[in-house]
Amino acid sequence: MPLIDAYRKSDGRKVRVPAHWIGHPDPGLDRFSKTPRQKAAEKAASQKAQAPTNTPAAGDKKE
Repeated sequence: MPLIDAYRKSDGRKVRVPAHWIGHPDPGLDRFSKTPRQKAAEKAASQKAQAPTNTPAAGDKKE
């Protein structure tokens, strides 16, 4: 089970927790948030996945 860095929501201290605790539906385990670096990496990955591609439409011919 991989451990990741996270911040406690109650006091802001940095701790190492199992990855599956982040965003867990159990209110007792929803005490942690991701680090700013993790949030930025996820945001960049989602923006990259949504970026338009420059592929030609079907039927276009290269002249």
